[in-house]
Amino acid sequence: MDYEEIVRLFEASREEERLKIVRHLISQGYKVSSRSNSGKGRSDYTSGGTIKGYDLSSWKYINAKKDQDHNIFISLQSFDKDPVSKNRHTLRDRLGIYVYDKYNADEAYENMHTTDIDLPINEEKLKELDRVIGLLVSK
Repeated sequence: MDYEEIVRLFEASREEERLKIVRHLISQGYKVSSRSNSGKGRSDYTSGGTIKGYDLSSWKYINAKKDQDHNIFISLQSFDKDPVSKNRHTLRDRLGIYVYDKYNADEAYENMHTTDIDLPINEEKLKELDRVIGLLVSK
């Protein structure tokens, strides 16, 4: 198996994990964005034309809404800022949650709640996701 095949298998596995979360959220009454490009980064990202095309499709996320007051962005790679060093990190396969009125990427980075929920997802982790979302939307 070559590198590209491993990358494709990994990306497909992450997409299946994302879809497990989507199905769970829908079963809990959430509306989940389902446009054709929803839930993943662009496959032809160019940083405003400053670089040759780059495939961001392994970047996975979910946009969900349960009521009129709470938009929920769930990232399958949580943003993190170390409180001591102030270094910024992206924690691959760790869920991060950002609750917002109007999406703002800078605010998402600063205000994302890093959970202790890692992929692969299971029923116990989905229950924890429900609990954490409940806490965050009640703030």
